Amino acid sequence: MQVEIAKGKDCDAFITIPSSKSQSHRVLIAAALHDGVSTIRNLVINNDTQATMTILKQLGAQFDINDDCIRVTGIHDFNGYNGEVLDCGESGSTLRFMIPVVALMDKEVILTGHGRLMERPLTVYEQLFAKQGLLFEKQGQYLYVKGPLKSDHFVIKGNISSQFITGLLFALPLLDGDSSIDIIEPYESKSYVMMSEDVLASSGIQFQDTGLHIDIKGNQQYQSIDTVVQGDDSQAAFFACLAATRKLPVTVRGISHTSRQGDHVIIDIVKRMGVIAEEVSDGYRFVPDKLTGCTIDLADCPDLGPVLFALATQAQGTTTFINAQRLRIKESDRIACMEEELRKLGCTISSDNGTVTVTGPTEIKSNVILNGHNDHRIVMALATLCAGCECANTIEGAQAINKSYPDYFKDLSQCGVEVIIHD
Repeated sequence: MQVEIAKGKDCDAFITIPSSKSQSHRVLIAAALHDGVSTIRNLVINNDTQATMTILKQLGAQFDINDDCIRVTGIHDFNGYNGEVLDCGESGSTLRFMIPVVALMDKEVILTGHGRLMERPLTVYEQLFAKQGLLFEKQGQYLYVKGPLKSDHFVIKGNISSQFITGLLFALPLLDGDSSIDIIEPYESKSYVMMSEDVLASSGIQFQDTGLHIDIKGNQQYQSIDTVVQGDDSQAAFFACLAATRKLPVTVRGISHTSRQGDHVIIDIVKRMGVIAEEVSDGYRFVPDKLTGCTIDLADCPDLGPVLFALATQAQGTTTFINAQRLRIKESDRIACMEEELRKLGCTISSDNGTVTVTGPTEIKSNVILNGHNDHRIVMALATLCAGCECANTIEGAQAINKSYPDYFKDLSQCGVEVIIHD
């Protein structure tokens, strides 16, 4: 799919962001691990969360969807699993969360994925499975694992991915004995672990987190949950930045002022760069002002990288991004891909491993054909930047938005942006 993006009409924009993909994954798994019925409202449905739901169905969970309310009947036992391949799509969260869960079984399980998913690091699990003498073998696009996982003391590096910690946190309460996790500093994306712990606590799971050490009691049972999924702060980032690229106000609803999501830091970041962020009921009104470069640490918010790189091209002076190295092992190498595409638009950007430097402001070129690199955040970041251009640019591979935000272009057009889609 190709999409042409141009500034379109001047107007005050109002948008309600979709609910959090990160929280949706977590509440789905917690509900499925309860041997009973749970209710989830405002769950986001996209390619990634559908992958998680499909696998949970294969393991024995049932989902009854009625408008924005989903009733989840959890897995009574794992005896219903018939050995079919579990397809994680392109979702890193699905793969890394589900590996310890399926390892609760004394059965060989085959997982697979698409795109770059099976190339992304799994060394943490490989090492802990080897320590327990369990099968963990990758053959091409397929991963073979077999439990049962045993309670233990686990040591995990905190700068690889918090998803490994979350995956263990889901499984360990169901083991026979008590377990613990030590995290080796630097501890990045801790806010995502805190999100997982919030879901666990709401499910009646007991644990003790003292910062770099987590104790988890065994022989626990997940309790029924009745929850509403929050708006997704990482998606709100595109519209916060849109106000600056179009030089027009954008009101974004669905953002909790007290959100614990790591990507909520977008509010502080755009303020530091010069965007005015005013609190309104259920969200923020973003008003453009003069943008100035600064230093931005992406250690705890790597998903914000692409759109902030785009925003930085419109800021006066140099913006330096540090601790960005994990962007290289996402759906694409997000640093290399953004460098390639932004340079097509006439921007000045360079990188050295995990440090990215952008100098602006840049007058964006028009009539340029851009590549989305099969990465939803690359596509949306480029569209956010091109929405400030009077003449259109074209993004190829724009269907990548279906991974996390299928209605993105619909919402973008509601903000006055000219969006022309070619299927």
